[in-house]
Amino acid sequence: MSEEEMRAEGQQVLYVLFREQLLPFALTAYQIQANDRGEYRVHFNDSRIHSCRFAWKEGEDFVAIFRAAILERVNQMSGRLHHVPRLE
Repeated sequence: MSEEEMRAEGQQVLYVLFREQLLPFALTAYQIQANDRGEYRVHFNDSRIHSCRFAWKEGEDFVAIFRAAILERVNQMSGRLHHVPRLE
């Protein structure tokens, strides 16, 4: 799969996640960079999330891997919500 095909499929994943309200804001994937170890970095045009990294090999489910990587990246950005005890 070419990097342009990956970018297009990745963008579809981003649209779906946003529609499912799993992304707090819309993202646009504008570039994918690959290294020789099967690791990829998707660059976004957004100041809140600049990029997302993931590993993928031909034959693996690109959509599932990219979706998991994006959700993990969003989780890192927003952090976990902490329980705040109520004052009575």
